[in-house]
Amino acid sequence: MSKVLLVSDKENQNKEITKILSQCSLAVITLSDEPGIISCVERRLVQLIIIDAEIKSLDAVILCKKLQSIAHKENIILLSLINQNTDASELLKLTSAYVTKPIIEKILIATVTSNLKLKKAIDTLSKSNSELAKSLYQLDVLYNTSTQLAGSLDKQKLINIMIDGLEKSLSFSLSSTLVFNSEHDIDLIINSLYGISPRLEHSLKLRAILSYRALFDKKRIPYDLNVSDIKVIKNIKHPLEEYDLNILKFDNLFAPINVGEKFFGLIEVFRENDFTQEDTTCFQTLARQVSLPLENASLYEEIKKTNTKLEKLERLKSEFISIVSHELRTPLTAIKNSLEICLSGKAGEVSTVMDKFLNMAKRNVTRLSGIINDLLDLSKVEAGKMDFKFEKSNINTPVEFMKNTFENVAKEKNIDLILEKEDDISDTYFDSQRIEQVMSNLISNAIKFTNEGGKIIVKTENIKECDIEKHKLIGVENPILYDRYIKVSVTDSGIGIAAEDLKKVFDQFQQIENSLNRKNGGTGLGLPIAKQLIEAHKGFIWVESEVNRGTTFSFVIPILSEKEKFILDLDKDIQKAKTCSHNLLLLMIQENESTGYSFIENVKSEKISIIRKTANTKEVYFNEDGKNCYAVILPEADKFAQSFIEKKIESTIEQNTTSLKKYDILYSTALFPDSGKDAAEMIETAEKLLKKNNKVEA
Repeated sequence: MSKVLLVSDKENQNKEITKILSQCSLAVITLSDEPGIISCVERRLVQLIIIDAEIKSLDAVILCKKLQSIAHKENIILLSLINQNTDASELLKLTSAYVTKPIIEKILIATVTSNLKLKKAIDTLSKSNSELAKSLYQLDVLYNTSTQLAGSLDKQKLINIMIDGLEKSLSFSLSSTLVFNSEHDIDLIINSLYGISPRLEHSLKLRAILSYRALFDKKRIPYDLNVSDIKVIKNIKHPLEEYDLNILKFDNLFAPINVGEKFFGLIEVFRENDFTQEDTTCFQTLARQVSLPLENASLYEEIKKTNTKLEKLERLKSEFISIVSHELRTPLTAIKNSLEICLSGKAGEVSTVMDKFLNMAKRNVTRLSGIINDLLDLSKVEAGKMDFKFEKSNINTPVEFMKNTFENVAKEKNIDLILEKEDDISDTYFDSQRIEQVMSNLISNAIKFTNEGGKIIVKTENIKECDIEKHKLIGVENPILYDRYIKVSVTDSGIGIAAEDLKKVFDQFQQIENSLNRKNGGTGLGLPIAKQLIEAHKGFIWVESEVNRGTTFSFVIPILSEKEKFILDLDKDIQKAKTCSHNLLLLMIQENESTGYSFIENVKSEKISIIRKTANTKEVYFNEDGKNCYAVILPEADKFAQSFIEKKIESTIEQNTTSLKKYDILYSTALFPDSGKDAAEMIETAEKLLKKNNKVEA
């Protein structure tokens, strides 16, 4: 039954209106005091208010103004009761409709019932709008939560994102989330509006255990679980107030959390107001939504653990090879020296037969020594411990040196060893010793597999990126290429390699089967080492061959600018720091050329003692678009050195504020691995500095 509030102090009039409206099953409350009227409206006891303009105990206009805000909020209809002979224009502006005196029964009934129907329609529309707004909000929360879930591989963070999404969409009073991190690491995460009593905490533990067991019913539960096994994590918003056991009487929702087909945990939420069907759908959706990210996080953890184990095994393998190789070197050196003494005749006369066997032993000792050196080099390259000394030079120098070194060996087989070098070959940065090592391997292989009377051509030339045939690069997908390269090739007229074997030539311990192989032997390590050495120069190596028509091994190394060489150094030093568990500090400074105060020059010359350089320090300095840029790598620097450098720079800038304006000096430091940046991020930061129009990002 709808209720009408009649604001009037005329008793006869009140009785008349009450009688008329009762015919329509409407209850009438009559009041004439302001506090009572306000209280009645605030308590939402009525749906419609009739205000008599001629009430003497109150000012009808002032009262109506006070009621307007409450009535509007609760969709309560205001009507005015006026005398036709009285000016009630102010009151009419504040009410939705009016009834005139003397009262006509039909008009009063029609006015009241039509306005009550209007209120009902407004209430329905308001409810629909409210539900729609809530649904849209929940959809927005679901979308944002889904986006956040997709961006994390941390299980704890994923659970917190889910709980946060549920809190936003459901406005729960308390949530209880049981999480099985492992068999012996079980958390109960309690998020609550108010603090929780010890009794409630214990009850929530018991409730979680019972729910967990109920989920599996007669099936075997994954883990035995007791109250003492559970660690409670509480997130309380308002700790001054406290919930007790009565909150367990609130409406609640419950759902398991699975990772694929495996059980991960469960969640239960409580709220004083009942949950709607839409709330239930939203809750279940979020509980399911977290499943896939949790599965991805679990896979990521497994991969991470596996990689850690593999890295450990790789490190142990490298250390084992290194130790064994060093242990073998000592007796080999003694054997080699003894053989040389015997062959020299210092230990006594050497017969022809003895000479033959002693030389055979010497050759095999030399061969074994070469194998040990190959094993050591391979272990160093794989472990990132190979030392490189990149210097700007001409590639023709080491290439020509190795050609001359093998010339006599080639002549012994009557093989022509020809060098075709490009005279105006560009200078670039490379490690001459490592390039000689690669050339030694390629030329010795060419001589080994070329028959007597054959020919070997060694060639150097400048090429562009477009000249590299990417499909010939073995095991390289989407290579990152530089603009210009130096190409070195070794072409022989030897026995060639079968097409099906080409992909295996750079694999470790691979020897392509043929008669010359068996005759000459080998470890199958030379080409894998050559490949890794060239890749350390940011280059590529490949092979082209036809059976009985010869083979060409080619490699390219990029023509690097000083800035690009610095990035190469940074990459190498970070890998070395990672392998040796050392720190590495990167300092980058950028200044406007127009300052008139060369801050970078002072840093470089150590006039203000900002950095202490060592033999392993690498730096680059250049000018672009009116900006002086400087970057320096400080191996084995720690966080104290980082803090000292930052404070020294700030102090120097403050002391020269008359010369330096805001943003004249920009600087950044990054400490590997303590700055929170991985190797790729540190290199990216450095590359931003080394490109045009990029300021240093701290």
